[in-house]
Amino acid sequence: MEYTNKNMKRLKERLEDRSNANKVDLSKLKDIISPNIVKVDDCYILDLEYELTDNTTINWNRILKMYGDKTGYEASCNELRINDYLDNSDLSDEEISLYAFQVVDGWEQHLKEKFPEHKFVVIISIDEGFATLRFHKYREEESGWLKADIEEYGNEAILVKEINFSNKI
Repeated sequence: MEYTNKNMKRLKERLEDRSNANKVDLSKLKDIISPNIVKVDDCYILDLEYELTDNTTINWNRILKMYGDKTGYEASCNELRINDYLDNSDLSDEEISLYAFQVVDGWEQHLKEKFPEHKFVVIISIDEGFATLRFHKYREEESGWLKADIEEYGNEAILVKEINFSNKI
């Protein structure tokens, strides 16, 4: 299931209007499209540098003071700005969204294949030519990382994608 705010709906409509030009070079993004994700103490951490192991320990007292809960910690650790991986830094919202949607599709496949027993939330935020992606495990006992009303995000175009929610977990 996907949820979008009005800004993202308008952005997607603009993309549909120029559908014949919707091709992007993903060669520089291959490492982030199918990233290394490591489970650490019931958290799923994006590890693009291959520095973490399954045996990594986390100081939860410190982490919970800083982030409030595991969801906040994951959402912070798993933040990725697409623009940082591209040569062209002067992109429109439409152009950067094409890259962001491709990365999210890759993350969705990767999370489904590697962790089919868990539910995840992937978030795209696009504003002024910059795309920020993040994900976290869905935890019923914790609040979501975003505000409940995603229309409150002003100028940002927001997309929230639920992964593995149809699985009987």
